[in-house]
Amino acid sequence: MKLIFCNIAWLNYYKGIYPGVDDPISSGSGTSASKNKDVCEKYNFEKVMLNFSDGSFEDGEYCLGFVETKASNRKKNQLHIEKIEGCEDYKDKDMVEDVLVIYCAKHPAHGFTSIVGWYKHATVYRYYQEAEFRSGDEIYIQEYNAIAKAENCILLPRRERSNRARWYVPRKQKGVAYGFGQGNVWFAQKEEDNEYLNAYLDRIIQQIEEYEDENWLERYPAIS
Repeated sequence: MKLIFCNIAWLNYYKGIYPGVDDPISSGSGTSASKNKDVCEKYNFEKVMLNFSDGSFEDGEYCLGFVETKASNRKKNQLHIEKIEGCEDYKDKDMVEDVLVIYCAKHPAHGFTSIVGWYKHATVYRYYQEAEFRSGDEIYIQEYNAIAKAENCILLPRRERSNRARWYVPRKQKGVAYGFGQGNVWFAQKEEDNEYLNAYLDRIIQQIEEYEDENWLERYPAIS
């Protein structure tokens, strides 16, 4: 299976950041923008209606996912899709289809990295893409490097993300031999001599495939 784990800032709803909305960005998310109380991934689980005049996708409701890729020159930032399992020959390609994208964030109360949601059957891009939207008289640009049909996207409820036994994601600097390293993307692949890694990936994939509980993709924060 083609899959990646993406480290993003913690938000409750990922429907944007607006005055009067109780949806604070957590610290220690690994994304530099969180220091400014704003992050590009703030819309990762907001459904948007898209029409594709070029026929690249079917018209319909989609989610646009962002993970910050690190580089000294932002214009050269790229998500190395050739590191995704089965994509070793994609060094000259700009996108890969049918990827399971798992979004993770540091839990603000419990301190561990938790899965917050995922996109199934996503298209993942090497370089940031841009989508233009209008809100009233204002136009804003949304950057993204993954896109998936909304019907294939799950945002876990906050209480579910607090279940460490189910959704914990390891980090190598915590003494574990697998998991997130210094970057915001973990290109997880099974290894013949690492039974713990293989068992972990099997369990997470099975939990994702079998998940049928509440989806916060349909839930929005209360505006005071």
